[in-house]
Amino acid sequence: MTPVDPCPIADRQVCLATRDLSRAVLRRLSVTAAGIEPRIKTIVATRTDGPGEYALWRLHADDGRLLLQFDLLKKPDTAWGALTEDASFLARLANLHTHPPGYFYVHPLPDPRDVAIPLPSNPRGLAPRTIGTLQ
Repeated sequence: MTPVDPCPIADRQVCLATRDLSRAVLRRLSVTAAGIEPRIKTIVATRTDGPGEYALWRLHADDGRLLLQFDLLKKPDTAWGALTEDASFLARLANLHTHPPGYFYVHPLPDPRDVAIPLPSNPRGLAPRTIGTLQ
């Protein structure tokens, strides 16, 4: 049984193109993350003051263990720039109001400002501890 596409028929081509673009950004995000720290399996980003801008907040291992938490009041080191840009772009692409979580490879968290991006190399997806610790 094929899953039902949440896009209206009139928007189906746009949704498919956006999903393909999201998949490409996710692949690049995975490669960048693996180059910096191979244990990164889930990226948590939070919306900042800028319109549609997101900042890296937490990086988790595949078991939900926190690897790194960023100070949101400080600008991250330049080594994290590409990862931040791709995570922000992917979060902006995801329309979580009209599409189910994960359709654009982004998952909402309890705080509406936060999103989680499980990387393809994470076989378990979002770890339950990851979601529970983001209060």
